[in-house]
Amino acid sequence: MTVDPSKSIPAFYAGQSILLTGGTGFLGKVFIEKVLRSCPDVREIFLLMRPKKGLSIKERLSKILNLPVSWIYKKKFL
Repeated sequence: MTVDPSKSIPAFYAGQSILLTGGTGFLGKVFIEKVLRSCPDVREIFLLMRPKKGLSIKERLSKILNLPVSWIYKKKFL
């Protein structure tokens, strides 16, 4: 079944996996929050991350999960 993404973004992402680079940046965080809030049937989101500014990948992920919208992330990922 082909879904026209301009008519239904949640239907387009239903059952899909998303690979996101730049997910720790401002727009990446906004995108993740929007997808998790708007597309409840997305299968999974993969984040491509690297250590940066003296922080390990785990430390950077922890910072993201502790943002004010982290209840959304925790609901989906933990």
